[in-house]
Amino acid sequence: MGFTAKRDVLTANGPDTQVYLHGQISQNVDDMVDGESRLSFLLEPKGNVESCFRITRLERDHYLLDTETGHGPLLCSSLERFKLRSKTEFVHHEWKMLSIFGNPEEGDVPETVLAVQSPWPGLQHIDLLAENPITEFAVCTDEDYERLRFSHGLPVIGREFDIGAIPNETDLLNVAVSFDKGCYRGQELVERIDSRKGGRRLLRRIRSDLAVSVEEPLVSEGSEVGQVLAVTLNAPYIGFASVRSEVEAAETEIGGHVEVIALNEVIG
Repeated sequence: MGFTAKRDVLTANGPDTQVYLHGQISQNVDDMVDGESRLSFLLEPKGNVESCFRITRLERDHYLLDTETGHGPLLCSSLERFKLRSKTEFVHHEWKMLSIFGNPEEGDVPETVLAVQSPWPGLQHIDLLAENPITEFAVCTDEDYERLRFSHGLPVIGREFDIGAIPNETDLLNVAVSFDKGCYRGQELVERIDSRKGGRRLLRRIRSDLAVSVEEPLVSEGSEVGQVLAVTLNAPYIGFASVRSEVEAAETEIGGHVEVIALNEVIG
């Protein structure tokens, strides 16, 4: 089963590419091996999120960065802005991504596409990137894909969090930030908030047997503690919410119970 979506892609090449990227983004780059993919942030100098993307090492000083459609130009211009004399070239492409769920048989993936590792926890799949990654896989519906993403996947920039967000409140630090690397752009804010036990609110998965809707407030002991950001159209209702970091369960305003689940936990 597969699902196709538009995807913004940057290719990065040149003799200074590894060193430059390692000093700019929140993820380690200098210990990646060929074919490895990692999630990362690119932060503003003051520390807020400017981009969230996957970086894949094709070979030394040859990398591919892919992100949500419409977010590639900002990622490209921001990386260009600080490169000064670094010998690296960024080229923006508008490609497509085909997500394949399960284990494709050898030979099912054409040589003309790039197969990259998915950062989703708890669900094995790969993403194929190309201008037109045509294969013979059955296609799932938008609703089926969103249920999979809400259950097993990650929040995405432009939907569950926006440019300017505080990275610590995305709950993606464990997969998108390296705390053992040297300095990178915006590091100070991340380190300072982390030392204070993280953000005031965190992105969490939610689950409810009763209907909930986008932007609906979540309450606990009579006080508002969060807000629904995205949710499936049918029961069981699964989605994402921004919730106060200490909250483990909540209710809707009419009393419906809502489970609050960390992003690294999978909803069955």
